[in-house]
Amino acid sequence: MKKIGILTRRAGFNHGSSLQAYAMAKFISDLGFECKILNYDEYSGNPRWKIRPYIENIQWIFFRPLIYLLAPSKYYYLHIRKQQYTKFAEFEDTFYNLTSPILTNTEALRKASSSFDSLVCGSDQIWSPLSYDPVFLFNRINTVAYAPSIGVSDIHMISDQQCKLMCKIKYLSCRELQGSEMVKKITLRDCQTVLDPTLMVNSTHWVKMASSIPNVEMEPYIVCYFLGKNVHQTYIDELKHLTGYKVLNIMMFNRLNDLHCDRTVTDVGPLEFLNLIKNASYVCTDSFHGTIFSFHFKKKLSLFERFKSEEKDNQNSRIYTLLQNLQYEKVLIKEDDLPCRDCEIDYAKCEAALKQWADLSKSYILNALNQN
Repeated sequence: MKKIGILTRRAGFNHGSSLQAYAMAKFISDLGFECKILNYDEYSGNPRWKIRPYIENIQWIFFRPLIYLLAPSKYYYLHIRKQQYTKFAEFEDTFYNLTSPILTNTEALRKASSSFDSLVCGSDQIWSPLSYDPVFLFNRINTVAYAPSIGVSDIHMISDQQCKLMCKIKYLSCRELQGSEMVKKITLRDCQTVLDPTLMVNSTHWVKMASSIPNVEMEPYIVCYFLGKNVHQTYIDELKHLTGYKVLNIMMFNRLNDLHCDRTVTDVGPLEFLNLIKNASYVCTDSFHGTIFSFHFKKKLSLFERFKSEEKDNQNSRIYTLLQNLQYEKVLIKEDDLPCRDCEIDYAKCEAALKQWADLSKSYILNALNQN
């Protein structure tokens, strides 16, 4: 049995990143390969990224009572940070098959990768120039790029070094059509557009995972999950009035917002995130993976664009490709759109479109790994 190493992002306390890393490993394993996720420390390339977490850990451990008295808002932030750190760590310990020890540099990665027959880089925004790390274009052994996302719309934001490393990778794919076109221009080779790995794991499996913990909320509710600054308060208020449902706001410590709602939930790791979407009556989000799991659980969905189209670093292209691939465009909310109580979605049609793209994606990865 071939051994496959997976190199992807999973830090950052983002539900989508954590779940796509799990899905990438499950997808590869289900195809009949033995695989592990390379335990790369994503902060090792930039020591400054470690400073703030280090300081906040000290604040929580040693100065919590003082902060509680003098700075309640800071205490609240540190409290939900601790909650979410714990939830994400528990998920990783339970669901990830990681290499050991932690890898902090290219040389360590080189040694660890030698025990694998192939290396899969992907998915998530590992090729985004906004958080560029050359490790995610590592090419010592047979490397297959599966669904990396570039994110930005301006090809000139991609550095010469990144372009050179990209050209060395034999098997190229991307998660969004716009990214595939960029990679083609850079490498002068074909680049397959493939599905995010969370779509390559079937809905039944995600339902089982979501159901593995008690329901967070029993009454009908609208779950809101916004990663951008705009929480679309007017739309949410109108939807609440129209449906009579409560509004639950999933809030991350690194994405604080001021959405007016019936309840804000902060003790939310990847499993709780799945559970909240699965049991919601309605979902409002600007999240790529929030959209995918709403699709898996067949929810009524209002999807908002997180970025303005004129922004050079806008990341809307992955959303557009996702909606096009799934024939799911109906869920996208434009600026003047009003809420709809009974906006039914033809999920049978969407699933037929998904199967076509899933077959192409599966064919791509099998061909790459078997040829290697």
